[in-house]
Amino acid sequence: MRKISFLFSFMMILSFGLQAQTMEELKSMRADKQAQLDALQAEVDGLTGQIEKYPGWKIGGAGIIGFNALNNNNWFALSTPNSSNNTLGIGFAAFARNDQEKYFWNNLLNINVTRVAALSDKDNEATRSVALTNGLDLSSLFGYKIAPKWALSAEGKWTSTLLEFDPGTDLASPIDDSFNFALNAPGQITVSAGLTWLPIDGLVVIIHPLGYQLNLPGDLTSTAGAKIGATYAATIMKGISWTSNLSAFIPYGGAGINNIPFKDAAGIDTTLGVDYSTGDLVTWDWLNGFSFSVWKGVGVSFQLGLRGNRSVADIGRLGANAISAAPLDPADVDLDTNPLQSYYTLGLGYTF
Repeated sequence: MRKISFLFSFMMILSFGLQAQTMEELKSMRADKQAQLDALQAEVDGLTGQIEKYPGWKIGGAGIIGFNALNNNNWFALSTPNSSNNTLGIGFAAFARNDQEKYFWNNLLNINVTRVAALSDKDNEATRSVALTNGLDLSSLFGYKIAPKWALSAEGKWTSTLLEFDPGTDLASPIDDSFNFALNAPGQITVSAGLTWLPIDGLVVIIHPLGYQLNLPGDLTSTAGAKIGATYAATIMKGISWTSNLSAFIPYGGAGINNIPFKDAAGIDTTLGVDYSTGDLVTWDWLNGFSFSVWKGVGVSFQLGLRGNRSVADIGRLGANAISAAPLDPADVDLDTNPLQSYYTLGLGYTF
């Protein structure tokens, strides 16, 4: 009996020992397999990152519509007590980018026809439409990467009006002002080449010392110069995105503009020439867009545009004087300052 008990105890101890040894071997095997699996997963993640980094063409954008309507009936605090007014702002921004290992191609489009207002005077059956801002901005940048953050690049950029004011009889008339579709009234075509810096994801900085800016129509000055600029796109926080495009052209010399139409103090139509120094011909644009997505891309959008362009401002000031009912002497028109030009649109937006 004792022998049987001893044999049973020995077999139990041997079984527990073998089971413990087998468990340790299984755990060791599992650890080895897990290490192999982790290594394979790291390789898969790396390949996925490379695929996502160079996805080919990526297209997106945002549209915005802002609308406001007012109506007055016998509101005699106004000069037009029976009138209606509606304002409409439309903006659209889009991009198409192709980022590859050796090259990239970035295209940007921005269209703005904002705050178009119609004022109707029901007492006099008169209507006036006033386009407060309008513009087109299209650019295409191609770069060949010579280092991880540097590329040789060339860019073409076109900025233009979309509408041209047709005052009818004169600017003082409240009846039926209209706006005709018109490109390059005025407009700019800029071509440049140089280097592009890619410091972080979403930021592109161009430094192009070789450039030429063609200003349209033909009476505007065209000149050689340097082009600098930066574009940035990022998600500030979940659901809120920001895009920014800053562009500047620095000419290498001054010039003059001829044949600017205006009306002198005697009411006679004539033309005027203006001479500009190098600094006077520096132009810049800064376009910003903010989008807050509420549901499936639909939300609130805000666009802000800033511009400095003295020659275009002078043409606008003298052109307004040319069709004014009470024109000024050109000497009294301020042509010595470069006013900040701006627009903004806030309204319903859709991001895609």
